[in-house]
Amino acid sequence: MTNRYFPPMQMIADMQSRLPELIGSYPSTNWFLSSLLAKQVGVSEHELVVGNGASELINAVISRYVHRLAVPVPTFEEFVNRAKILGREVRSFTPSQRFDLDIDEFIDHVTKTDSDSALLIRPNNPTGSYICKSDLVYFLDRMKALNLVLVDESFLDFVDAEADSSSLDLIGEYPNLLILKSLSKNCGIPGIRLGYAATGNAERLADLRKDVPIWSINSFAQFFLEEMGGYSQEYIESCFQVRQATKKLVKGLKSVPYLHPYPTQGNFVLCRVLYGFAGAGLAERLFEDSRILINDCGSKEGLEGNFIRIACRTETDNDRIVESLMRLVKFTQSDEVGAVGVR
Repeated sequence: MTNRYFPPMQMIADMQSRLPELIGSYPSTNWFLSSLLAKQVGVSEHELVVGNGASELINAVISRYVHRLAVPVPTFEEFVNRAKILGREVRSFTPSQRFDLDIDEFIDHVTKTDSDSALLIRPNNPTGSYICKSDLVYFLDRMKALNLVLVDESFLDFVDAEADSSSLDLIGEYPNLLILKSLSKNCGIPGIRLGYAATGNAERLADLRKDVPIWSINSFAQFFLEEMGGYSQEYIESCFQVRQATKKLVKGLKSVPYLHPYPTQGNFVLCRVLYGFAGAGLAERLFEDSRILINDCGSKEGLEGNFIRIACRTETDNDRIVESLMRLVKFTQSDEVGAVGVR
């Protein structure tokens, strides 16, 4: 689920031309790279630490600051899985309005379950639902006693342009707020591995820096960070292209009679499979027939039932996905579906 319109080919060509140099050079220290990225995202070098992908930082944050984590479900399972592996308690919360989180309901849940930390993802993966900034501020104002409010904004740059912005400007006001962001998704670089944690709590940032190896970021990732500032306009345009492609994908999926796509603010679409296939069966059939991979979400907590998630790619790829799904309509009325699972 990455940005298929970034990085631009010129940036890739520049990296290729420097391949021998990058392979043969040590990267700079984490402190230098954190300072470089902090300037690009508009925070102080004393408020950000860079990691080898967000997953490295998720582990560090949970191991240090989480004991009882309140989580609206469904959610990105890396947080829940990591918490359980580390022996932490997870207090799941299922919103009454299906995928739209009522902040007051979640506050009640956090309080009643005696949670010491809470996770919010904006926009949420896999549902694509979005917590607006005013609701986040409301939550932070009510939850100042929490040890940690962990906010994942990995998909934020794909939110509609008219929506509000990052919560990075809030970290100085709320010492329990910590923002995580993977650059793999929005920058289209899952193979390079980059992410960051930002907090206005100097003590916590110092702790996290101790947990991240001094050379956790390789030379290719450093090259990307150094060059990215020169492609800021291309990046903005790429995110716009992703938003347009996602809207077109949702429209196309609405034409598939056995699917119900949900509104999304991410670069992915959650769909309920209405009839004909089980989610796992549809994923299997689509791969067998068209070599297209989609995610079966039926086993995710909070999504019990028949759900799939489809990632947005280029418009050409998205058209192929919709066409392939339409070709399967005939199987929703055929006994042949039984081989791959009828719901």
